Amino acid sequence: MTRKTKFRLSVSLFLSLVLILSACGSSTSSKNTGSVQLAAKQQLNLTTTSDIPTLNYTQATDTQSTNTLEMVNSGLTRMHDGKVEWDLAAGAPKVSADKKTYTFTLRKGIKWSDGKPVTAQDFVFGWHYENDPKAKPAYNFLYASASIKNAAKIQNPKDPMYGKYNNLGIKAIGTDQVQITFDQPAPPFFLSLLSTPGFFPQRQDFVTKQGANFAQGPQNLLYDGPFKLQSWSKGSGWTYVKNKDYWNASKIHLTQVNFKVITVEATRINLYKTGASDAIENLSGDFTDQLKKTNPGEVHSGLTSTTRFLYVNQKTNKYLRNLSLRKALNESIDRESFVKTLMNNGSVASHFAVPQDFVKGPDGKDFRSVAPKGYLIDESTKQAQSDWNTAKKELGIKTLNLTLLTQDGDQLKNWDQYLVSQIESKLKGVQIKINQQPFANFLKLQTGFNFDLSYGGWAPDYQDPMTYLDMFTTDQPENSSAWSNKSYDKLIADAQTQTNLTTRWDDLQSAEKILIQDVGIIPIDQDGQVWVQKPYVKGLQYPIYGPTVDLTGAYILKH
Repeated sequence: MTRKTKFRLSVSLFLSLVLILSACGSSTSSKNTGSVQLAAKQQLNLTTTSDIPTLNYTQATDTQSTNTLEMVNSGLTRMHDGKVEWDLAAGAPKVSADKKTYTFTLRKGIKWSDGKPVTAQDFVFGWHYENDPKAKPAYNFLYASASIKNAAKIQNPKDPMYGKYNNLGIKAIGTDQVQITFDQPAPPFFLSLLSTPGFFPQRQDFVTKQGANFAQGPQNLLYDGPFKLQSWSKGSGWTYVKNKDYWNASKIHLTQVNFKVITVEATRINLYKTGASDAIENLSGDFTDQLKKTNPGEVHSGLTSTTRFLYVNQKTNKYLRNLSLRKALNESIDRESFVKTLMNNGSVASHFAVPQDFVKGPDGKDFRSVAPKGYLIDESTKQAQSDWNTAKKELGIKTLNLTLLTQDGDQLKNWDQYLVSQIESKLKGVQIKINQQPFANFLKLQTGFNFDLSYGGWAPDYQDPMTYLDMFTTDQPENSSAWSNKSYDKLIADAQTQTNLTTRWDDLQSAEKILIQDVGIIPIDQDGQVWVQKPYVKGLQYPIYGPTVDLTGAYILKH
């Protein structure tokens, strides 16, 4: 299946991940307020470094847009506190014996913000709309990833069924039942997918009436989620207000959330210190150290679900096809020093592709439990030099010139220089030229394989290890290393059709081990995030999967 680029991360985004990447860990979440005394005014003020790119469900390929849509609208499920919860679905679906048919019953009384009921037909239209080529959907490949019946054919321009979305595996049974059918048994991650905007309902009469104006502004959307988008001043900020018609409105405490777009970190810090802002996400290392001294009880940190690595181009660089050379490059990087000195934000050194604390298997254990720190290597100078000497003999070379493709930015330049100095100091005879490019040109060069080493990063499309692993199969568009391994390909193919969940899990873990030990990529770190929030802000979540910032459980204490 082809993967799009919702989370094909610009490395520059790692520098400004406010509301773009998420953290978990020591969040101050709470499911109920108990006996605490709430503030009379339940208003939260936040800052962000980026505007909302789009409100159109079919065009939402970034996490800022996605997060906005997840706060103002709902699907059959919702991710909260790291778990799948029933949202517009009244409860668990009825599942056929072959696991190819799921029938959901909708909650009673659910309605749109204009007072009309949300019906099963709205889901049918929404899913059809997401698979209509005329709507130019940018992220509907997830339907095929989930094996929803005929999705792959409907999305394939070469297939006779292309664009015939009426053949998609969804139908309404009456007004309150949604039946979904699959080409093969539904994958384990299917329920988490239903919480994302591409699977939300849409109302046909409203979309048709809006025409080209659909989703252009707050007044051009209908809402069935916890909040409504009251206003949006493009480039400056936006405001959510509580949706009193939401089925679970009694559990939503915030009545208003104000976002200001502030790109300068020092300005965001000043707004926080003066009380104009209640929380800041993704602090840089310098400001983290500062606030730990001035506001020690307000600084929190946790991991995100984003992994960072280097692509190793085996397509156009014949030398990088040599395993001994790839091992030497991999062993020459001191990751612990990198994350502690340069990142300073809770990131952890990685020797893996699938992050920690992201998803649990059928045994209830984290995917990383079999190899908590990944597939460790000897990062000593001695081992790196040994493999480099072996590579030189095998390749018949004494020196090697490489380029490291990266993006513009002062902090990125520091990262580049660190990595280059690590490699060059340990592998005598290797010289690396840094090629910093604007993001658009960076992508052009990377996709054209005009590099030797290049930054890569990934965050999940769905809550399953497969989202990190299938991209490295042979000839996948995101496999910018052009790495190929038949055993790996087979394990991934088997896992995609395996109905025994334990066997599937074992296959995915075996595949990751091959990827790392064969150095298909050079892992660097799993990103962390540091955030600061006022003591009176409670229940604000930064989950490792789901809405990047979950406002649904947040509340303000009297202060």
